[in-house]
Amino acid sequence: MLRRDVAADLRDAHEDDGSLLPAYGDYCFANVPDTVLSILGGDARRPLPDDVFAGVETDASRVVVLLVDGFGYYRQWLREHERHDLLARVTERGTVTPLTSIFPSETAAAMTTMHTGRQPVEHGLLGWFGYVEELDAVLRTLPFTTLDGTPATEAYPSADASLLLDGPTVYERAASAGIDPHVIQPADLVGSAYSGLATRGATSVPYDGFGEMARRIREALEAADGPTYVFAYVPDVDAAAHEAGTRSDAYRATLSDLSTAVERELDRLSPGTAAETLLAVTADHGHVDTDPERNVDLGSFDLAPHLRRRPDGTPLQAVGGPRNVQLHLRDGGAGGHEDAVREELSGLDARMFGREAFRERDLFGDRAPSARFARREPDLLALHRDLSVWYPGKQLGFVGMHGGLHPDEMLVPFGAVRLADR
Repeated sequence: MLRRDVAADLRDAHEDDGSLLPAYGDYCFANVPDTVLSILGGDARRPLPDDVFAGVETDASRVVVLLVDGFGYYRQWLREHERHDLLARVTERGTVTPLTSIFPSETAAAMTTMHTGRQPVEHGLLGWFGYVEELDAVLRTLPFTTLDGTPATEAYPSADASLLLDGPTVYERAASAGIDPHVIQPADLVGSAYSGLATRGATSVPYDGFGEMARRIREALEAADGPTYVFAYVPDVDAAAHEAGTRSDAYRATLSDLSTAVERELDRLSPGTAAETLLAVTADHGHVDTDPERNVDLGSFDLAPHLRRRPDGTPLQAVGGPRNVQLHLRDGGAGGHEDAVREELSGLDARMFGREAFRERDLFGDRAPSARFARREPDLLALHRDLSVWYPGKQLGFVGMHGGLHPDEMLVPFGAVRLADR
């Protein structure tokens, strides 16, 4: 069952001048982790509304969350579900509810929410590119590298992934409630600085290719003895969208290979295991297909005089990402600096939010801001409506992109089904 009415309701309630704001209070990706905990008997602050499981029994002892990075609701699930058996079965025999992503609608912020159960306003990891004040460095956050790809721990002797995030993970909360958590992710992520911190408390299971990933899911389910949470992360569909867009042959081939591999292994589950397992297929964000020929060079604007100064006096470059340009301004934007930047960027078809505006709209979350967020929140956001805006390099060459508030990147699916019913 496709719940198209929820998409319409979310847009009616949360869309503002073409921008879809996060629905943190109910139908939001940020509430997926607590939903899993609530099903398996753990403490949950704010699970999704019960109706995301309309027609789906939730008395399961095993929950699988298959997170397909970048697989949005509009451009992806609605358009593709009939082409791929996995998605078709979830749609026909389960319930697919659209959710909003968090802001920014991108992997670093959203995956940190998935791993911690906290909103960006709480965890403070606000983009793929982030300024780590303790190191006076702009880093690629999830790889935890410098901009040229050098591991941060090599470039800065004092670097530690705890500079990115702290606090308990969802998996530690699960384990304390008697739930056995597993994280199945690509082998090159297992043991990385970020992953080692973000997945604490879980059994980390590496995989190489969709076939092995699906087999690892099946093995974890079959071996379960008591409440079990299996989280499987798939970055490949997102990567294909970046390179070639969401209408490309490469994109659809990647999705087909994923669907085939998962279907094959789920079909091999014993009837008893299938009867005890609830599957949820979701995503951290969707995509818009930009035009690399028209994507905008942020360096072509004269912003430097108005940007916050680093300790050596040089301007702090924009952080966040190409669909959510986050600017830290001199004097917090006072003294005419914010006005000057707005004027300089006025030719862009972009929405701009100052601190007061994005706080009023709870863009980063509706809970109390952490001290880490307070240090990292920008003074001004610039969100192009349908293109990327960044410095020269491969980011401007990507077709599929995300991070902003376009409905195509902000709406994601939450497809739930009992495996015995699929």
